[in-house]
Amino acid sequence: MLRSNLKYLREKKSLTQGEVALMLEVSRSTYANYEKEQSEPPASQLLKIAQFYKVSTDDLLTKDIGAPLFRNTPDIPDSILSDAIRILSITVSDNQKTNIELVPAKAIAGYATGMKEASFISELPRFYLPKLPEGTYRAFEIEGYSMPPIQEGYIVVGRFVEHARDLKSGQRYILVLRDQGVVFKRVISELESGKKLILASDNTEYLPYSVAAKDVLEAWEFKAFIGFPDNLDMNYILLDKLDLIQQQIALLNAAKASLLP
Repeated sequence: MLRSNLKYLREKKSLTQGEVALMLEVSRSTYANYEKEQSEPPASQLLKIAQFYKVSTDDLLTKDIGAPLFRNTPDIPDSILSDAIRILSITVSDNQKTNIELVPAKAIAGYATGMKEASFISELPRFYLPKLPEGTYRAFEIEGYSMPPIQEGYIVVGRFVEHARDLKSGQRYILVLRDQGVVFKRVISELESGKKLILASDNTEYLPYSVAAKDVLEAWEFKAFIGFPDNLDMNYILLDKLDLIQQQIALLNAAKASLLP
C-alpha cells in the first residue's frame, strides 16, 4: 500500500514531490521512485514520512489510508499509556552524539503539537552535557516559581520516560499534557491503577491537582537544571546561555586533558 499512501498523503497536503523530497533530504527523482515503487525508502525515511504525516509506519505500509473507512477511524490517543513503539524525533551532532534539544519558553506553547515533527525538533537550539546517565534527554525553559529552587527562566533537563509504569511516585517530571502544554511537577501518587496522576508543586502556595494518564503525551524524568542568578541582566538571547555552557564544558575538558600524562 506504500505507493498509493504516499501519493494520497502528499496530495492531501497539496504538496509537490519536490517539496516532500526536500523534507526527506533526497532528490525529487529519488522520492518519485518511491511513489512509482521503483525503489523502496529505507527505514529511516519511512519513520520521517510517518512522523511528517502523523501516521504509523504499519498503517503506511499495510493499510489503504485513502479508504473512507480508514479516514473515518478516530485517531488512537498517543500517550504514555500506549504500549506501541513510541516515535521520538531527535537530532545528532557531527560526532554522532545525541543532542539535548532545548525547548525555549516561546516554543513551549507549540511543543505538544510539534513534538512529533522532525522539522519542529530540528529547529530547536541544542547542546550537549557530559556525565548524564544513558538515555534520551530534552531541556525545557521553565516559567513560574512552583518548583523551588527552580526559578522562572531556569532550564530543566529530563530523561525520556517510555511508559506510565516507569513513573516513580515522588519524583519530579517534565510532563507534556494534551490540553495544558508543558508542566514541571512532582508525581506524588497514582490513582485508579495508574489511570490518573496527582501532580504537586514543591511550592506549597500551589495546590496539587490530578490529570488523566491518557492525557500525558510525554514524560521526562528531571535529572538536572541550569540556573542563572537573579542579579544578572536577563535581557539576553537564550542561545547565549547555551554558548556559555558549551564554553565552560570545553574549558573543563581542556583542563582535564592537560593533567593527563
